[in-house]
Amino acid sequence: MRIRRRRCCLIQIADQRLPDFAALFSGRVVFEDLVRADLLCPLSGERIALDAEDLRLIGTLSAREWTAAAELVQRGDASLQRLQDLVARGALVSDGEDDTSRRLREGEERMERIGWHDLAAVYHAFTRWRGIEGDEGKREHSAEAHRARLEEQVADHGPAPTHRPVRADALHTIALDVPAGDGDFVRSLRERTTTRAFALERWLERQRLQEVLYWTFGVQGKREFAPGLVALRKTSASGGGLHPIDPYLVALRVEGLESGLYHYDGYTHRLELLERVAQETLRQWVAASTIGQVYFAEAHACVVHVARFDRNHWKYRQHAKAYKAVLMDSAHLSQTLYLTATHLGLGAFYTAAINDGDIGDRLGLDPLSQAAVAISGFGIRATRTDSLHFDAQAHDPVAARADVL
Repeated sequence: MRIRRRRCCLIQIADQRLPDFAALFSGRVVFEDLVRADLLCPLSGERIALDAEDLRLIGTLSAREWTAAAELVQRGDASLQRLQDLVARGALVSDGEDDTSRRLREGEERMERIGWHDLAAVYHAFTRWRGIEGDEGKREHSAEAHRARLEEQVADHGPAPTHRPVRADALHTIALDVPAGDGDFVRSLRERTTTRAFALERWLERQRLQEVLYWTFGVQGKREFAPGLVALRKTSASGGGLHPIDPYLVALRVEGLESGLYHYDGYTHRLELLERVAQETLRQWVAASTIGQVYFAEAHACVVHVARFDRNHWKYRQHAKAYKAVLMDSAHLSQTLYLTATHLGLGAFYTAAINDGDIGDRLGLDPLSQAAVAISGFGIRATRTDSLHFDAQAHDPVAARADVL
């Protein structure tokens, strides 16, 4: 057997607070801080515990060159049992044909081929959620309850940072003219808001669905910069014109459309039906996918933002900012969808609090090359007053100048 170090070998050393069981049995509650070291696996999102001897051994091995296990044993660097244990737990890679070693070798090769940055790969793996359920959909959302939660936050963490940051070292201030607030564009900007209550009894017209999809995710232009590399133009910005966010439609209550999961092909402006799902079952899946935010499941349609890391990282290989750029792409599309929906008289939302691991499993995504990063939703806004809506008071910046003097 030959072994080597993991190619992405990030180790976290942190204190772990554990109860002192000897003291507990004697009637005393005592906690002690123990130093724990973990190798953070960018493929599985698992923590692999290491002791001091493991760390010393790993530090002597190459990530590229194989070392014979027998040679390490003969030199007294490690016992064969320790090496086998580290290989079985995925802390080291062997050239054997066991499932763990084969999976690690193939996974690391794919990471390099796709072009992942090590730190981004670890962050991506360790922030992947499955089966998470928050209390957002169950807790009370009245103004009084919201205020009570914020007061508790202030008591625990102090006052919030100011909503109006200013520079004390500014040389002077310059008052700007406030633009005239009229026209459809300004109206859409001002009326853009997050909707958490939709008209469940109504159906969304197919025409409005088509417009939201086309003006948000549809291809408006293209250009081939190199053989096989086609840059796209959409109504939102994208790093390198790559547009790596792939939209998957969740059709809940749309006229003339079966409820189910679709892939939206923005290049041809067509929907590809992936799975027929009964409307109520689909609503339950949306609620579970958004960690229990049941009000989002009231939307008439949702769009899962699936990041194509292989497309983005192909150009920005092992780039420290590539992962951020993908998330920014999703944010750009979110704002465009908000404004398009508002222009069409619809409500909309966007959330990154999602069980991306579960969504990926349902859609058949490989998390190294594709993964859900957020969900947008839209539909006919409920006319009833709802405490979930953030209906802001109007603000006049000119009047505010007098207030802050």
